[in-house]
Parts: sequence; structure tokens; C-alpha cells
Amino acid sequence: MDSASVSNNNGAEGQTKGGAGADLDVRTVFNDPDNFNVKHPLFNNWTLWFDNPSAKGMTSAKGGKDSWGEDLNKVVTFDSVEEFWGLYNNIIPPSDLPQKANYYLFKDGIKPAWEDPANADGGKWAIQLPRDRSRGNIDKLWLHTMLAAIGETLEAPYDGSAPAVGVKEVITGVILSARPNFYRIAIWTREAGDATADELDQRLLDIGKHLKTNIMGWKLGQNVASGLQSDVEFQSHKESEKKKGKKFTV
Repeated sequence: MDSASVSNNNGAEGQTKGGAGADLDVRTVFNDPDNFNVKHPLFNNWTLWFDNPSAKGMTSAKGGKDSWGEDLNKVVTFDSVEEFWGLYNNIIPPSDLPQKANYYLFKDGIKPAWEDPANADGGKWAIQLPRDRSRGNIDKLWLHTMLAAIGETLEAPYDGSAPAVGVKEVITGVILSARPNFYRIAIWTREAGDATADELDQRLLDIGKHLKTNIMGWKLGQNVASGLQSDVEFQSHKESEKKKGKKFTV
């Protein structure tokens, strides 16, 4: 097929079915293959961050909590589906990340830190998976997490009902952490609840349900064998600073 032209079944290029000589201005993604510029914009702009504290050896340990941001690197900001795939196809997959390395995918303008105003009053859903049993699957799980985040599907009502109009977005970003014995996937929110029946807490619970079922592929209430942690836990950032802070699970 000639990528620079489109013909109808009668071989007459540039004509409509209704009349001879009428121009049919048909433009497709094949019209200019050398300058392909079709973009599918995302609802939000997103920024990928990365850190690898272990690369600096003991230098990150002596600074403690205050030195955390010193290793944080802003990789790129993107605003379309095409740019996301271009990024994804050119970064190291989670299964090959060194221990203590992290990927942070956050809405543009929000830093992946508790201290950022968008995160200060929020919390996170998290799931930890044994590294030895999950290495063959973690790349797919992280990809699905990112796609759900940039596709804005994590905040859809879990029961399939129509989302409320004018409701403020809750999710700020998602994180993949590689550790010596496990991988952790987390979804950060700008607000935290107490697992009660009000609207905010129901929205938070729905996010956890999406993570457990649509991303992890488990059923609600399912106990997973082989040592995998089936409970997806939510905890506010303020509570997580306590050794025995309150949590709720799905």
C-alpha cells in the first residue's frame, strides 16, 4: 500500500462516492510517515523521578531522613500516551533495579515527598511482594500500575457507577520500590481517611480495591498462597511515622 495516498475501490484517488471530481481530503496516520505527529494527550501531565541511594554507599545513611532528597533525580515530564511509551521502552525495568532503588511517577508539580503540600495530609496504599517469588511478574505489575494512574482509572467508582461531578482528584502518584527481600508498589493520595462510610473514605477504599483486583489480579478477601501478602494496606503518612499507626486493608 502506498502510504502517501488513499484510493477508493474504483481506483479513483481523491474522489467522493457521490460525484466525479469532488476532492476527498483524507488524512491518516500514514499520510506523512516521516513526520508522524499524532498524539493522544493525557488528562494530567506526569513526571518520572528516580533515586538509588545504594549507589552512594554509606553517604546517604549518615544523613538520615534529612538527606533523602539528595539522591532524587527528575527524569522526564510527559503529557501523552506516545511519550509515556517512549519513556517506558527506554528505562530499566523494575526486575533489574538495584536494591534500594525507587521509581516515582507523580503528577507534574508534585514532588514525591511527604513534605510536599499535595501529600502532607495524605496517605498511601501499598503492597509488598517477596522479591524472589515476584521478580518474574513485577515488571508487568508496575506497568499496569502506571497505566492505571495516567489513565485515571484508579479513581473510578469500584462498583461501576458514574463518578461524582466536580470531585477533586485524590491520587498524587505511584511508587515502585526495590528492596533486598521484597518489591513494594504504592499509590499515594492527597487525603487520608478512617475507613468509615463517608464519601472520601469510600473513594480511598475503591482505590485499594482497584489495586488488589485490577492490578494485582486477586479477588477481594482472597488469601494468596506461597507467602505473598494478599492484604493491600492503607495508612496515612502521619500514622506511618508511628511504629503502630492505624491501618486499614482490603
